[in-house]
Amino acid sequence: MMSEKKVVRYKLVRHKWPDEIEAEKKQRKRRIGIIALCVIFFFSGYGLNRFLSRSDVTNDKTFAKLSEVYTIMKNKFYFGKDKEDFNEQLINGAIKGMVDAGGDQHTMYLNNEQSENFTSSMEGSVVGIGVTMYALDDNTFIISDIIKDSPAEKAGLHAGDQIYAVDGKVLKNTSTEEVAKKVKGESGTKVKLEIIRSGKHIEKTITRKKVNGTVFSEIKGDTAKIELTTFAETSGDEFGRHLEDIKKAKVKHLIIDLRDNSGGYLKAALQIASYLMQDDQVIFKEDDHDGNITEYKTLNGYEHYTFDKLLILVNGGTASASEALTAALKEQAQAIVIGEKTYGKGTVQIPLPFKDGSMLKYTTGEWITPKGNKLNKVGITPDIKVAQEAAYVTGMPQLDKEEFAFDTVNEAASPVQIYLKFLGYAVDRTDAYFSYTSAKALTQYQKDHELKADGKIREEVCRSLVSDCLRKWRNDPYKYDLQLKKAMEIANEK
Repeated sequence: MMSEKKVVRYKLVRHKWPDEIEAEKKQRKRRIGIIALCVIFFFSGYGLNRFLSRSDVTNDKTFAKLSEVYTIMKNKFYFGKDKEDFNEQLINGAIKGMVDAGGDQHTMYLNNEQSENFTSSMEGSVVGIGVTMYALDDNTFIISDIIKDSPAEKAGLHAGDQIYAVDGKVLKNTSTEEVAKKVKGESGTKVKLEIIRSGKHIEKTITRKKVNGTVFSEIKGDTAKIELTTFAETSGDEFGRHLEDIKKAKVKHLIIDLRDNSGGYLKAALQIASYLMQDDQVIFKEDDHDGNITEYKTLNGYEHYTFDKLLILVNGGTASASEALTAALKEQAQAIVIGEKTYGKGTVQIPLPFKDGSMLKYTTGEWITPKGNKLNKVGITPDIKVAQEAAYVTGMPQLDKEEFAFDTVNEAASPVQIYLKFLGYAVDRTDAYFSYTSAKALTQYQKDHELKADGKIREEVCRSLVSDCLRKWRNDPYKYDLQLKKAMEIANEK
């Protein structure tokens, strides 16, 4: 979860964690699931003193030292008297220290708010407006996707719109979590957004509602495309319903888009694989702490769907459950993998909520493909490598000064010239040198968008360029999404 530019995807303005893209809110007691890995185990929280009083711990000198340090910090540390909830801070800090000492970025201790955000993201639905956002910086939030039939779509929001203000408050020096809280709310209530589109400020009042969906599909000719944004608890069933509709349309080929899908519940991956593989086939294996290898096979009672060509889109944001599913379909269902090398997260985590609302999410094992290949820190190399359109993957430039003109060497010049080229303006280069020709192109762009037309690069111009590029790319993905375009070409080959 995992991109060099600061990208946070929200399904209905929903948080995604950076270690597994991004990044996926509200833990519920779960039924005993299809397999043990999808069960959430609940444990009672123990105070540190009670923990340290256990016979198997007090005999250990190391834990005795920990207890002594805790007692000193709690009762004798000079600055402790001025700290609110200092006892809780000490315990949380000690737990975090133990977790961090493991050296595993996917094992983490989450406080109450982080725990709520994590578990809610896995639910598959949330009350909001139905958008996905890119956070370019603490002041700039760009809409990258609009969920079909969502309040955002009905209100006329577009991919590429910049959310400038929420309920009259301009978004400055804020976090993505704070933006999420502002946009979410109770179903039936209204939120007022001020957006910037092509340099113009537009106000939209949108009524919030519960929007379900982590799976989206569309049909183009003989080919259907299903996009999975995450593997939530509802994703497997959703995927099955989309397959039913696709079957009725009698399409020949299926494209599964797992790009920037950072994973989630392996239960959902098992369900989806069971629709596309045959009975009694191995989907993946688990190597646990004790070296035991457990095989997970296709589930009983699932209708099998077959296609002439099965294609999977992946990139560097494809991780965890997405990689497990991709590997299974590649090795067992002859799927063709297209795009860029995946992230390489082949471990499984179990979240353990405590009574106080905090949570420990820790790694319990490593996933192995049906043919015995490891995924962790390796990833999946696509069968057909296709780099994405440069304007789409180029992050917003960070200016080291307020503005600069042509005949200047500056790292910000390259992204600006790449954006201009994608938008159809006549630039003569895309490196860090800002040329006279490119400055002329920028001047024309500024005129076309009612910006100060002086050919100089500044933050306002950069934001407008990013927004316009994203809008153009999203509005015609079959033309500008180079990976999707390649998949369609392969599907249409005789």
